[in-house]
Amino acid sequence: MTGITAIAIHLPRLRLQRASMAAAMDWLCARSDTRGARTLAFWDEDPVSMGVAAARACLDQAPEARTAVRALTFATTTPVFAEPQQASLLCAALRLPEAIRTQDVGGTMRCGLLALHAALEGSDPALLIASDMPSNTPGGLAELRYSDGGAGVLVGAGPNLLAYRGGASLSAPFIERYRGAGHALTTDWEERWVREEGFLDLVPRAISEALDRAQLSPEDIQSFVLPCVIPGAAKAVAQAAGLSQAKLAQPLDLECGDTGAAHALVMLARAMEDMRPGERLVVAQFGQGATALVLEATAAIAGFAPAASAMIDTGIAETNYLKLPVFRGLLPWERGLRGRLPVSEALTTAYRNSQALLGFVGSRSPETGQVQFPPSRLAVAEAGFFAEPQEPWPLADLGGTVATATADRLAFSRSPPNCYGLIDIPGGARLMMDFTDPDAARLGPGDAVRFVFRIKDMDERTGYRRYFWKAVAASALPAAA
Repeated sequence: MTGITAIAIHLPRLRLQRASMAAAMDWLCARSDTRGARTLAFWDEDPVSMGVAAARACLDQAPEARTAVRALTFATTTPVFAEPQQASLLCAALRLPEAIRTQDVGGTMRCGLLALHAALEGSDPALLIASDMPSNTPGGLAELRYSDGGAGVLVGAGPNLLAYRGGASLSAPFIERYRGAGHALTTDWEERWVREEGFLDLVPRAISEALDRAQLSPEDIQSFVLPCVIPGAAKAVAQAAGLSQAKLAQPLDLECGDTGAAHALVMLARAMEDMRPGERLVVAQFGQGATALVLEATAAIAGFAPAASAMIDTGIAETNYLKLPVFRGLLPWERGLRGRLPVSEALTTAYRNSQALLGFVGSRSPETGQVQFPPSRLAVAEAGFFAEPQEPWPLADLGGTVATATADRLAFSRSPPNCYGLIDIPGGARLMMDFTDPDAARLGPGDAVRFVFRIKDMDERTGYRRYFWKAVAASALPAAA
């Protein structure tokens, strides 16, 4: 029986306080509930980089799955590109096999769970990555409620944590949220109608069909996962579906907010920490229909680490609301002369060096053990260069040590200062790298760092963006959990 082999989440470290959001915008658009915080992606994070972070942590739980995966699906409602396919970029960054089917899916908040449903019904080992940054009008309730984050799930690639018992998906032209092509912001419809005619009608029907396929009754279910930003809707759906005795999963609305296409999986990862072998769970999601999946915990669940809780509970409080529209590109601001230089796509060079640039793969001399980046056909030794076959040497998981550090307020940055320095990598490589995350300026010589996949730069004329690896403090909670 197929099932979930591994699951992990990524949440940005910044937690934008809702009280600060209200203080900035309530003079214009009064909002009632300002408790808690929502995650805020740093300027160089986007759905692709957050997806890489979540998937790396997922693959860390089952290292042997890296060569077994035969399908990769990337789910998001906020794609970085209309073209090219983003799943191919994630595949390269994760150093997955070339012989793999990749696809992007989207169009509904339910796309992440829909993709999981398809993977569970399939026969090939699959990696599902859901990552989202829902776009909302400044000052609205949706801006408070939705947030940024990602999740990665391995299916059928080893011993199961959760066995798949059955599932159902229903389609309906019920439009509660829309954004036209070429429009940056989403519009939400009246939430009482969405609750009564959408959630309370479609989700219980999907749950009933899923339980029928699993040959179970509502009384056989111990936990229920349903992301919904409308207060009280999840409890009402549970009652309508006969699951009133099941434990409602934490919505995480106060801790991080609703992460859109990823949130059913984020909530699932957190709920799995409390499950015991033999317990059953229904995870459901709404959006132009409904999907419901029935999962049963195996004996392996006893060893499932509470990494999701650690990620949810740890963050950096942010009180400056303006960082949200600036990081999103919604607020023009003076960049200075150094911020006006165009970005060259250089697609030919990017493809020829994709293993190094996306996968962060250097080279190593089998004879001397010397590691180099960028990779080269010439080996480096104290006596100079010499021709010797080099072996590929992945660097992304090695980490390194800061040799020099600079916090530059003259160079352009979307979150000054621009921080960078030389990093020593085990094996002898030394590389000039950007530092990132809110506390990048604190890094100094001798500090340990780990590497994260982030936006390198963006061409705002064309929408193109380049990615590369950056250094963050190793002492901080890993960006993926």
